[in-house]
Amino acid sequence: MLLLLLLLLLLLLLLLLLLLLLLLLLLLLLLLLLLLLLLLLLLLLLLLLILLLLLLLLILLLLVLLLLLVLLLLVPPPPPPPRLLLLLLLLLPLLLLLLPLLLQLPLLLLLLLLLLLLLLLLLLLLLLLLLLLLLLLLLLLLLLLLLLYYYYYYYYYYYYYYYTTITTTTYYYYYYYYYYYYYYYYTTTTTTTIHSDKKRIHTMVAITTYSPYRGHACFTNSPCFYGILTTTVHVYLRHIFLGHLS
Repeated sequence: MLLLLLLLLLLLLLLLLLLLLLLLLLLLLLLLLLLLLLLLLLLLLLLLLILLLLLLLLILLLLVLLLLLVLLLLVPPPPPPPRLLLLLLLLLPLLLLLLPLLLQLPLLLLLLLLLLLLLLLLLLLLLLLLLLLLLLLLLLLLLLLLLLYYYYYYYYYYYYYYYTTITTTTYYYYYYYYYYYYYYYYTTTTTTTIHSDKKRIHTMVAITTYSPYRGHACFTNSPCFYGILTTTVHVYLRHIFLGHLS
């Protein structure tokens, strides 16, 4: 019983430790979720900044176009520029639009890497939770197996030894009573049936040889008595020893 209680206490301590680990993992998950939310907010802010920059660039382009129109209207037309210059003038607005995106590209890549790392951490935490749950299930199964083994051994042991001791003691006591009754019946019948003097001498000899006291002495000197004595002492000592162990 003491060993069983110690095992139960150890298993309870393990369960408490596992529960604490689960709580810590849940807290870590919450922190990671908060970090993810913060990163998403940062991404949104960056997107808003990019949109603002784009709007500013569009406004600047519109102003430049207005100035060009004013100049074209006020100033007489110059000679036609070369084709390369025209191509550059056409590509310039596109380059101005792509410039903030190109400037923010390293930051966006860094944020993507951070998101990937957070996803990997979440997957690892989920795997750890699954492993902890499996460990809890294995511990519970081990506890059930120990309890079943203990009770099976306990009941089988007591049933087997009590059954054997009861059968042996009943057998020896039955033999003892049969033995005693046989000699007692034999002596009483011999004394009632014999009447003559010569036969009375024989009855006296029969009483002395087959008296109950002689039968009791023969029984105590027989191996049956020693068998009963040893089995009873063995049973009581075993019962006391098992009682101290339990």
